[in-house]
Amino acid sequence: MAPRLDSSARKRAILDAALPLFARKGFAATTTREIAQAAGVSEALIFKHFPSKASLYEAIFLSCIDGDPEYERLVALPPGTGTLVQMIQGLVNYFVIELPADPNERARHRLSIISLLEDGEFMRQVFEGIRSRFLPCFAASVEAAIAGGDLVPGPVDAENGFWLAEHLCEMMATVCLSGGAIVPYPCGRPDLARQTIWFILRGLGLRDATIAAHERGGRFPFVPSQPPPESPAIGGPNNDDPTPERPE
Repeated sequence: MAPRLDSSARKRAILDAALPLFARKGFAATTTREIAQAAGVSEALIFKHFPSKASLYEAIFLSCIDGDPEYERLVALPPGTGTLVQMIQGLVNYFVIELPADPNERARHRLSIISLLEDGEFMRQVFEGIRSRFLPCFAASVEAAIAGGDLVPGPVDAENGFWLAEHLCEMMATVCLSGGAIVPYPCGRPDLARQTIWFILRGLGLRDATIAAHERGGRFPFVPSQPPPESPAIGGPNNDDPTPERPE
């Protein structure tokens, strides 16, 4: 006789069964009866754990965040430049490195695309969940980086900076859903992740010298065989010195 699943394991089994169904058929066309059959449980048990099909749909997205030790580690860090860099690194690493390589994560990402092609209501809920979990730490870290002189404030506020970074990384993951090479990037994915981190941090206003210092500390997904040259201190109001990848 198969061992009886506890409540947490049963909930996980329901999510695992629902993911491929939603990814293949979309929200509207997937029934709770189909999910119950795939999970080997009753419909009543599904509604015991998830009050509605919409809450189940949302839980599939947020299950990759809630309970994740890396997420818990990041949001527990004190606000500061280092925390900001690590949050962007984590965002890029997930969408540019981990998601394209993991079929389950690609299926989860397909759900976001399907939702946006429907009425978008469920992705609105997901984005609100992401906002409530990440934005307070992100915004506080931006303010701390400004106070510490590491970030030059510009016209993009912290919340829009957060979403622009997220949207960029989501689109980079979207073009990988087929499993093939759609965009002719002139480098491998690890180096692409590294350059994406540079792009986002610069866009947020972080000084080149600060970004390079964190890269030399080995905190980026890709550490080049030749470390980037020392960046000069940037004392002016603009962050327009050349990056190590774009000598002028």
